[in-house]
Amino acid sequence: MRTLFFSLLLLGATPAVADHPGDDLNFVMAGKEAAFEPLEPQAALDLALVDAEGRALDAGDVSGRILAVSFAPGACGAPCAAQQAQLAEVLASLNDTPMRDMVSFVTVSDSAETAEGRAPDNWITASPADGRAVSDLRDAFGQRSERPGSAPMIHLLDRDGRQVGIFHGSGFQPMNLLLYINGLTNRHPTPEPAGLLERMLGWLR
Repeated sequence: MRTLFFSLLLLGATPAVADHPGDDLNFVMAGKEAAFEPLEPQAALDLALVDAEGRALDAGDVSGRILAVSFAPGACGAPCAAQQAQLAEVLASLNDTPMRDMVSFVTVSDSAETAEGRAPDNWITASPADGRAVSDLRDAFGQRSERPGSAPMIHLLDRDGRQVGIFHGSGFQPMNLLLYINGLTNRHPTPEPAGLLERMLGWLR
């Protein structure tokens, strides 16, 4: 973990790494990590969530941030517990780097309560606000995967709110999830489409 920490510290402190994969991030990670599934970027499903006190989570709190969304329904048991433990390790290392303010982890469970002392401020635990079962929301997100199975998934959303990749189960290397997140932090958000006047002015330049 010490080597992992210093490697990430260097990555997080550097706006652009010389051999950074850029637009090839998904291709590169798919070659490094068997548990990773690349996705064509697409708008993520809406997440209507509430915290342990029943307060609706403010989308503005995570706007423009990279999100790692996982689902831990009570019936999932050991597989989800193992994945959450892996996420705790990843986030602990990530939060020792400048990436801390660019990333939030979101765990959706039957109860929004967390183990005492477990969650830093960028690990949000919540439950569905609309009465849906966690497993239904998990399945809705999981439909975009081409790897059906019982292993829980971690869905990665970029700063534009698009689903871009999935880490399956808990057997992945923590370094690879951290490197993937770092790659997403180095991607610039997609600019808003230019209006007609802006496009016309652009043609005249």
